[in-house]
Amino acid sequence: MEENVVNEVAELVGLNWEGLGRGTLRLLRERFPGIVFLAVAASDVTEEPFRQSGRIGFHFINTTDHCVSLVNDRRAAGGILLAVRE
Repeated sequence: MEENVVNEVAELVGLNWEGLGRGTLRLLRERFPGIVFLAVAASDVTEEPFRQSGRIGFHFINTTDHCVSLVNDRRAAGGILLAVRE
């Protein structure tokens, strides 16, 4: 995943999450087709995010297998998981 895409995702989430909540996922999927976006409670994720913005931690996910898994390398990522502190 390219760095500019990661930056755009973070910006879109920052601008829309408070007003739309999980509805922001629809915006992300429309803007970035082919990239998987998921949101979970931050308490479900023990790994450190690659980026934190307010209540949301950003994690890269590998989407090549049936189940997604967290990865550290953005080049291996097929998506982004948003870990949201409620």
